[in-house]
Amino acid sequence: MDNGNNIKRDNALRWAMSFIKPEVKPLVFVMILAAFMTGFALAQPYFTKMLIDDGLMAGNMDMVIRFAVLIVVMSVVVFFVSGFNRWLYVGLSGRILFTLRQDVYNHLMKLSPQFYGHWRTGDIVSRLDGDVAEVQRFSTDSLLAVVNGSLALVGSLAIMLSLSWQLTLIAFALLPLQVIFLRRMRPLVERSSLRLREQSAHVSSFFIETLPSVKFIQAQSAADHEQARLNRLNHSYLDDLLKLQIISHVTGGIPGLLTSIATACVFIIGGYFVTSGTATIGTLIAFSAYMARATGPVQTFLGLYVAYQRAMVSLVRVRALKDQEIAVTDPIEPILLGPRVTGDIKLEGVRFFYEPGRGVRDISLHIPAGQKILITGPSGSGKSTLINLLHRHYDPEKGGIFLDGVAYPHLSLKELRRIIAVVDQDTILFNGSVRDNIAYGMKEATLEQVTAAARAARIDDFIQKLPQGYDTPVGERGAQLSGGQRQRLSIARALLMKPRVLILDEATSAVDAETEAEFQQMLDKYFTDCTRIIISHHVGAIRNLDRVFSMTEGRLTENTA
Repeated sequence: MDNGNNIKRDNALRWAMSFIKPEVKPLVFVMILAAFMTGFALAQPYFTKMLIDDGLMAGNMDMVIRFAVLIVVMSVVVFFVSGFNRWLYVGLSGRILFTLRQDVYNHLMKLSPQFYGHWRTGDIVSRLDGDVAEVQRFSTDSLLAVVNGSLALVGSLAIMLSLSWQLTLIAFALLPLQVIFLRRMRPLVERSSLRLREQSAHVSSFFIETLPSVKFIQAQSAADHEQARLNRLNHSYLDDLLKLQIISHVTGGIPGLLTSIATACVFIIGGYFVTSGTATIGTLIAFSAYMARATGPVQTFLGLYVAYQRAMVSLVRVRALKDQEIAVTDPIEPILLGPRVTGDIKLEGVRFFYEPGRGVRDISLHIPAGQKILITGPSGSGKSTLINLLHRHYDPEKGGIFLDGVAYPHLSLKELRRIIAVVDQDTILFNGSVRDNIAYGMKEATLEQVTAAARAARIDDFIQKLPQGYDTPVGERGAQLSGGQRQRLSIARALLMKPRVLILDEATSAVDAETEAEFQQMLDKYFTDCTRIIISHHVGAIRNLDRVFSMTEGRLTENTA
């Protein structure tokens, strides 16, 4: 089990490093500035020693003033340079982490509907948002802390040894105990962090599930039930959060307590050295300052060790999304059909099951270009799976699908999905303007082209009456529009694409029979040269069909009567 977790961690780290490599040059510059500032910071305590021993104790005020001014100047330089360096580094780490998030998002855009059927949206969002943020918080602080801390520790340790090797041994005598303690705490930190991230995903899923469904919840008088669910989720989250806080407090507090004990011993022994005349006051003050600079990085490293465990939990969770297998990929050298495409579709012995008992089997079908066919069948009979295969969200396990005689795997996915448009019963609209939603997927379309498509879909009159016309926001998921209006917008979107194959999956389910008949007339008028595949239960409203098919338990049968 531990070996498997280590492999996941190693893979996640290598993946994260691939985003750091392009930023190596600015990263080196940041590290050089960090080294420069650390050198300045290391010099200050020694100058303080000289100010005390060679200035104050010797009664030399000129020396006191010179070193005092020098210390102030160095502090001002460190303030401005460190602020600039911090700004550079935060921007650098942000670019790296946002590129990582973009890479995961691009991967998610290529995954099949099966993935989204099995994964909760809230869990995906939690990983893209909360887990990436956890990794960024660690990365923003860690590298600079490691570089600055390492230089400060080495430099301070060297000067401490030169000042008093005995006090140096006392200062670090308990360090091995701190390291052993943190290594023992590591599994506990990992498990607690993972539980908290999972609880966060549960809460995100709850909001994503319920907020778009408020109207339904109100209609069912289920608000109290959902409040109770949220209350349980909140309590579970809070319980895990408090447990993690206790663990974090212990993992940070015990090393800090041991450091305080070591510091007290240093002052006792150092005070004895001063009173016995074997060390000066300036030496003890300088040593204590360097000890603070040395134990500070040690505490930082120990704290980073805990933060690293939490960040690795998040990084592995994010990487798990990237590890999801892409069902279909673009060919290296696709065959481009271009404007000569006709829309001739052929399926030969197609078989595909994404779950046992759910899919299609042994489908052989030829739809010549320009034909209009109807497919009917009960829910769960395989109609949606067939559509997903035709739009190449899946590849068949057996058999093949051809467009104008070219096998699907040889076609560009982008071109294929421009040639074949799907209008289904769940119209997808985004929180933008009417124009943006009609032109979605055809961003280069002009307003005149968008208007022409809306006019053909018989929704232009409605749009013109809106407060801002085509620039009117439709609301999240088209909340400002009725079901019929949303579907007319989806028809306008399809008209704008000018596909050679149009698939209508219960596209008129939200309208009455009269409006559906009007839709069918419109489709026959504007898509007369297209291959049309209609999935519908309203058989009576559909005219001018070339062929009719029935689908049952994944098998397609032509109705010849």
